[in-house]
Amino acid sequence: MARKPNRGDETTILVKLVISLIWLGLFAAVTVLWLNSGIELRDMPQQLDAWLSEFGPVRAALIYIVLYTLRSLVLFPAAILTAASGLVFGPWLGILLTAVGENISANASFGLSRWLGRDWIGAHQHGVILHWDAKMRENALMSVLVMRLVYLPFDAVNFGCGLTSMRHRDYFIGTFIGIIPGMVSFVLLGGSVAANVENRQLVFGSAVVFFVAGLAIARLLRGSTPEREEAE
Repeated sequence: MARKPNRGDETTILVKLVISLIWLGLFAAVTVLWLNSGIELRDMPQQLDAWLSEFGPVRAALIYIVLYTLRSLVLFPAAILTAASGLVFGPWLGILLTAVGENISANASFGLSRWLGRDWIGAHQHGVILHWDAKMRENALMSVLVMRLVYLPFDAVNFGCGLTSMRHRDYFIGTFIGIIPGMVSFVLLGGSVAANVENRQLVFGSAVVFFVAGLAIARLLRGSTPEREEAE
């Protein structure tokens, strides 16, 4: 017999509903503001560069990390903000700051998704979904690694993994390692167009190498996965 929800459960559901509505409202408001601004997505890195240059280097770095953390709430493309860090801070400092912001953003999104939706998903999953969730839990670290290395949409992985029963520790490790090639690639790509960068061709070439390396590593990891799991 299903457990009858108590008052505490009802309060939690109400709080989650209110937060979800606030989140939806925030997303709608930011979308409207962006559409009315007339700024193209491709121009965002230059806009951020011009804006952050008004602050000192320390404040600009902190603002960038906060922006990266909050970015997932409005689904602003992570790749654009990652590339912008190379343009704003240069390739090497950009990698450091993006590593901090990207990991905070990924784990905050995972935690928010798990808190808002995991209980409901867990109570209603069955059949194929239940089997898929069990496989994700058993192979969580490898699954997250491969998803990051083949450059699946960043926020889709964050929120999607939060709805599964995988351990947060496996997700954290898989994300921390798996985002490195793509993160370095996009930061270097942005850094290659910075005005004060030296060895521009080397920086751009390194970006390409890291991008391809991520795909190659993913292929090796997928090739090492036992085929017996596909037959189950």
